[in-house]
Amino acid sequence: MTLSLIIKPLNMPKYICTIKASITLTKEVEDILEIESPDEVQAEEDALVAAENIDPKYWLSNLSHSFDDTYDEINFELIDTVERNDEYTD
Repeated sequence: MTLSLIIKPLNMPKYICTIKASITLTKEVEDILEIESPDEVQAEEDALVAAENIDPKYWLSNLSHSFDDTYDEINFELIDTVERNDEYTD
């Protein structure tokens, strides 16, 4: 017969910790730009300049989000810690 004894510290304080997770995703959005230019090389350069000058909100409005997306990085930052007392409500 084996006797297991679990020792649990009594009256340990509890803390409420607020954590912020910053998740970096990489999304690819494609669009077609019609460029007037004297040749193909200049058209390619002008298309890149035009894309850079389009309002970022345009590109962001075409994103779709899915839980199947892969992420590049997740960083965690401690925002706040307070000791929990009987008056704590959330």
